Amino acid sequence: MRHRTRAGVELTMGSLLLLAALAGGLYFMVRPGPVLLDPWVFAALRPVHHSGLLVAVTRLGSPFVVLAGAAAGFLATLRRNPPRAVALLVGPALAVAVCDWVMKPIVNRTYADVVSFPSGTVTAVAAVATVGVLATPDPWRTVVAALGGTVTVLEAMSVVALRWHYPTDALAGLAVGVGVVLLSDCAARGLATGRGRHAVRPGSVRGDPGAATPAGAEQTVRR
Repeated sequence: MRHRTRAGVELTMGSLLLLAALAGGLYFMVRPGPVLLDPWVFAALRPVHHSGLLVAVTRLGSPFVVLAGAAAGFLATLRRNPPRAVALLVGPALAVAVCDWVMKPIVNRTYADVVSFPSGTVTAVAAVATVGVLATPDPWRTVVAALGGTVTVLEAMSVVALRWHYPTDALAGLAVGVGVVLLSDCAARGLATGRGRHAVRPGSVRGDPGAATPAGAEQTVRR
């Protein structure tokens, strides 16, 4: 029951986050300019165009970090949960692909003449942070979630302060990164469950009137 509840929470959260990002994308396809949130956040975060520290923070979204985080999540969960291990290996790359190859070209919202929705950097960091949470055993999961959330928020603030993105681009990146990894985990679990059901031989389920009983075992079954 506990695992079913967690699966339901993952599915709901992942679906809502991706739907929110898609809804934002549809809106910005029609009206690509800033919305009310963007100037408010810009006013709170003054531009810092040449900060070596903030640029270093954005490198957490580099392909090397994404691959390393996915590989670490895979290795950490392979023995105790193989379906999740596969999802954590594939999920971050899938999130970046959805961001860079699907949503950005379709929405075509730009900031400083660069296609910007969603933020690919924030997508990558949010995906790796989600991998860390899912790969961590229960006793430490809250700590890792707090750490991953802090790093993701710092990443979002960095791309906004550097004026690489609108704040809504950063929020959409967070939604895509977390949402795709959560739904990848749900899909892997569902496929594994489906394969397990199909692996049961027809007639081998207890109570099936067509069940084939091994020779010599009939009396034992009927007791």
